[in-house]
Amino acid sequence: MSPSLQALRVFLSILEYGSLSAAARELGLTQPAVSNHLHALEERFGVALLTRGRPLRVTPAGRCLAEHARGILEAISSLEAEMASHTGPHGPLVVGASSTPGELLMPELVTEFSARHPGVAVELRVYDTGEAIEALLRREIEAAVVGHEADDPRLVCTVIGHDALVPVVSASDRLAGAEVAAEDLADRPFVLREQGSGTRQTAEEGLAAAGVRVRVAMELGSNAAVAGAVAAGAGIGVVPLRTAGTLEKVRRIEVRGLALSRPFILLTERGRRLSPAAEAFVETCAREEHA
Repeated sequence: MSPSLQALRVFLSILEYGSLSAAARELGLTQPAVSNHLHALEERFGVALLTRGRPLRVTPAGRCLAEHARGILEAISSLEAEMASHTGPHGPLVVGASSTPGELLMPELVTEFSARHPGVAVELRVYDTGEAIEALLRREIEAAVVGHEADDPRLVCTVIGHDALVPVVSASDRLAGAEVAAEDLADRPFVLREQGSGTRQTAEEGLAAAGVRVRVAMELGSNAAVAGAVAAGAGIGVVPLRTAGTLEKVRRIEVRGLALSRPFILLTERGRRLSPAAEAFVETCAREEHA
């Protein structure tokens, strides 16, 4: 009897994650189920695929199987995509976004996409920029929208919009609504997004270029959290303009020589065949620039 596709997927996961228990966690299976798939493959071919013990090591027969398994699974994925293309976009679609486009851009995009393609069930997963790229390369998602370009030759980057960022302070701060010079911000504490955030990277690069020395007093995981801390008087924050315009307890400040803007970038994996649903999503993203 031919080996099952699931058994091949399980075997490749064991090699990728280094142990049966780790593969089980990643696949959402029990360890005995993973072990059964491995034993079924070894019995089918009459060879040992892995050496037992720690660490697990792949045998020459195991390396041969892994090479063919990858080709078989890629061929099946390609076949499924081609067959699906004859019926139009439908079924599940998993896409990702970093937090700012996830909050500000993706609700509009996903709504527009769903109206055009009601047969597709969209799942949106929100990460920081680095995590979104990792998820894309692990093929957990088919596309991602992030707030900073990715310097990775494995990815295709397409600008689909722009996002203006602005410095803000508490409404009770003496600088609220004022136009100031970079030196007026010397020694003032800043409240910024976490490391790995595209908003954080754009803010730090732009502030440094304008001559502002940034002293980070607090790092927070969302724009809403930054705005809340700023409203409470924790320091100067940098948030998207669209966020700042909806907040009552913070005020913008104008810093001479400072212009903070970053693109919204659609990421796909170079050379990867996308499902019809993902291709339709990419077309929706690229149809017009989203300001």
